[in-house]
Amino acid sequence: MYPNRLDTDQLATLLAGGDDYIRTKRNVVKGLALTRTLNPDAPEVVVFGKGPRVVRRAKLFLESGLTVPAYIKRTTNSWEYLGQYRAIEIRTDKEALRHFGRTRKPDTVAGALILQRMDTEHVSVVGGGYADARNRREIEEAAVKYCISVLVQRGFSITDCQRENRGYDIVATNGAHSLHVEVKGTDADFPRFFLTRNEARVAGELPTWRLFVVSMARSEPTHAEYTWQQLQDKFQMDVLAWECTLNEA
Repeated sequence: MYPNRLDTDQLATLLAGGDDYIRTKRNVVKGLALTRTLNPDAPEVVVFGKGPRVVRRAKLFLESGLTVPAYIKRTTNSWEYLGQYRAIEIRTDKEALRHFGRTRKPDTVAGALILQRMDTEHVSVVGGGYADARNRREIEEAAVKYCISVLVQRGFSITDCQRENRGYDIVATNGAHSLHVEVKGTDADFPRFFLTRNEARVAGELPTWRLFVVSMARSEPTHAEYTWQQLQDKFQMDVLAWECTLNEA
């Protein structure tokens, strides 16, 4: 069990010292020390610069396959435990660098580490009309495929971001016009879906965010589109679960 809060000295002791965001000892990754000033999408995405040591450590983390504790800086001398994470991908394409490196100076970002949390399960609901895991996956794939076809017919080019925890699944671009589309699908003929905390946060921050809700996704798909404001006006949002962590002593 990792402490929920640490000061800077305690963090250095736990994560083998150093001042990098990826802490290592004898070339083994021991943990992450993150700040949202440089990484607003942390811990799901961590941007790294062009210095050779920084790039080397990012590749080391990915190639190691290790799961390590991640802490984020809350105040000058306070770090909060976020959970256990591992790196699953490095993105170096221009779209990813532009999006994830938006708080950095241009041309200073080498790549973005895509992380996955390993110590907690996603909330899963079965029964009562909710599909099992296999069917949910098939419904989601059908819904995304349908939405891509709709957007392509409108003249958009598509970037698939489903694996990156951005708070949307698709970037659709048509000239200077872009949409950041989150897709929800169901086999029912009426919309019912889950929205994560990250999706809601991004929806409130990004004016080009859109929700495409696909009904009858695997049979006769139809869809509705919503802005964040329209979504809040149209739907009742109920809390399904709470994530509980210890209060600071």
